[in-house]
Amino acid sequence: MKHYIDITLLPSDDIGVHFLWSKLMMQVHLALVEIQDDKKQVPVAVSFPKYQPREHEKTGFVGNKLRLFANDKNDLERLNLGKWLNRLEDYVHMKSIADVPSNVIGYESFNRRRKSGSPDKHVKRRMQRHNATLEQALQYFDGYKMPKEDKALPFIRMKSLHSDNEFCMSIIRKEAVPSNNSVMFNTYGLSAEGVLPKF
Repeated sequence: MKHYIDITLLPSDDIGVHFLWSKLMMQVHLALVEIQDDKKQVPVAVSFPKYQPREHEKTGFVGNKLRLFANDKNDLERLNLGKWLNRLEDYVHMKSIADVPSNVIGYESFNRRRKSGSPDKHVKRRMQRHNATLEQALQYFDGYKMPKEDKALPFIRMKSLHSDNEFCMSIIRKEAVPSNNSVMFNTYGLSAEGVLPKF
């Protein structure tokens, strides 16, 4: 990746950072949908430079900064983020497109992880899909616990444009090895194969 844009969230007393993440990621998603190809993929990636996984009693958090990458500067210009973030201008600070510096400290990838879900979520789903009573569903999932690795992941609360349902988009970060392979990203800017510079 050769070019990037930084967006910093600016929460206030009445607007929290988690609420801002929901709004920001929805607008970025809509911008990426506008430039998607016929396979619903885009040449723009997102990263979370302040990402911190859960450690001990400290909750995982994606931070307060979003970074968008592209190999071609035109792809970032095509996004027209100023238009999409217009309503959030008091709560986000967007820098101009810049070149990725040569002194990167490593490489990483960001992807969405579909969590196995909480016991309550499974019970509700079992009741709906299998016409089960609460007691039957609770008995079916007796002893179930959500895996620790799922609980540890930072997430952004999102809303589906298709179903209008809310969901938690869990973000997993992994160290990566530099690659010359050209990778496309989904309309959230995420990909397990994407290699992004860290600086």
